[in-house]
Amino acid sequence: MKTNTFSNKKNRIMTRFVLLFTVLTVSQISYSCFKEKNVSPVYSEIPDANFEAYLKTIVPDAFTPDNKFISNHPSVVSFDKRMSIINKSIGSLSGIEYFTSLKELDCRDNKLATLDVSKNINLTSLNCGYNQLTTLNLKKNTKLTRLECYKNQLTLLDVSINMNLKWLNCDENQIISLNLGKNNVLRRIHCSQNQLTALDVSKNKNLTILECYRNQLTCLDISKNKSLTGLYCYNNNLSCLDVSKNKSLVFLCIDDSIKCCHFSIKVFKDRGGHLLGSYYQTIPPFTCP
Repeated sequence: MKTNTFSNKKNRIMTRFVLLFTVLTVSQISYSCFKEKNVSPVYSEIPDANFEAYLKTIVPDAFTPDNKFISNHPSVVSFDKRMSIINKSIGSLSGIEYFTSLKELDCRDNKLATLDVSKNINLTSLNCGYNQLTTLNLKKNTKLTRLECYKNQLTLLDVSINMNLKWLNCDENQIISLNLGKNNVLRRIHCSQNQLTALDVSKNKNLTILECYRNQLTCLDISKNKSLTGLYCYNNNLSCLDVSKNKSLVFLCIDDSIKCCHFSIKVFKDRGGHLLGSYYQTIPPFTCP
């Protein structure tokens, strides 16, 4: 019995040794092949240990046997898949700039105070929600179609140059200025629970969903947004709202106090539109003075 136990233990040790040897050998071969292409390796630091650990799982060949990161390794510069780094306690994504082919980055729920994606010019989707960002510069990311930067500490957001953007979620920041530009492909805007006093969506003519509740808006012009199907603008400082041009509107969520401010709201209700109050309760049929 003792002989079998000893034999099994010996076999497990040998198996682990073989696996370790194989990993080191493959790494050495990959590294050697890289050198044989007469490309000088560029070694770079990845300051955040958690980010480095993640990179080892997606581009293991970019690490030398002595744990150096080769930032110009083909597996790095050609990586065009989704990078999903959710809830990894990462405080810095320094090193992300070497992934110049990266298309999708999901780094939500970390500890990021800064994020530089200026070198990631092929990004089409970015989710950096649930972090501690105070600024976000996306001027180089003109291929972006989806941006989610909710639950940060942003005060300004400019996506006027991101003309391919279709979906924007910047809920629950401290935004006082949101520049949407003349984007004609933008379909959904979620900018609720910020500090907006003004919001210009007049150039975003193909908008279908607008959620801007719990801001400080005093007026909202949606006369140019004729494709709008859902508008949620309760808990603002609106004194009135005109929806007479929005024939496609299906859902309208407002403060009960402004339901009679403009005849178009009653017309919307009477034609079968879903008129909701600030707690998403259905506002029953009503008459206005």
